[in-house]
Amino acid sequence: SYGGSYALTQYLLQLGHRRIGILSGPQTVSTSVERVQGCIDAMQEANIENGAEFVQFGEYTVEGGYSMMQQMLARQPHPTAIFATNNFIAIGALQHLRKVGLRVPQDISLVGFDDLPLSWNTEPFLTVAVQPAYQIGQQGADLLMDRIANSAAADPQEIVLPAELIIRQSCQPIGNQ
Repeated sequence: SYGGSYALTQYLLQLGHRRIGILSGPQTVSTSVERVQGCIDAMQEANIENGAEFVQFGEYTVEGGYSMMQQMLARQPHPTAIFATNNFIAIGALQHLRKVGLRVPQDISLVGFDDLPLSWNTEPFLTVAVQPAYQIGQQGADLLMDRIANSAAADPQEIVLPAELIIRQSCQPIGNQ
């Protein structure tokens, strides 16, 4: 979660974005905290201090994304790019942006974490960080089989698998917006 968020934010920074809004799930969820921290760390490394006003916490739902985007746009100047910490938040944000007449990526760039099912044909198709679902399942199954084979309690393990950055059509350089 952290690494994928960091990579997405670096991508936005490479495009020239400096006001990056973060729409996240609840602060009580560890993945929310990790994804927000990855984004903030990438910005701080680039000497960008957005401050708390560019972070919105809500629900991991389409409705949550819509509401958080509405609140984010109430700030002036509003962000030039939005980082949504999951696909449902990204869809809600996109819906609100369309409602108020802002175009992605012409007026504002949008990235998300986790990929959308192909049945959610969004326009534009979102740039995302994707977790390697097959590898996660394989690692989990391997650990479970090892635990079953060795009846002695094993120490907890933390396995971090890198997220893949998939560049699509939802971002463009800041000078083109």
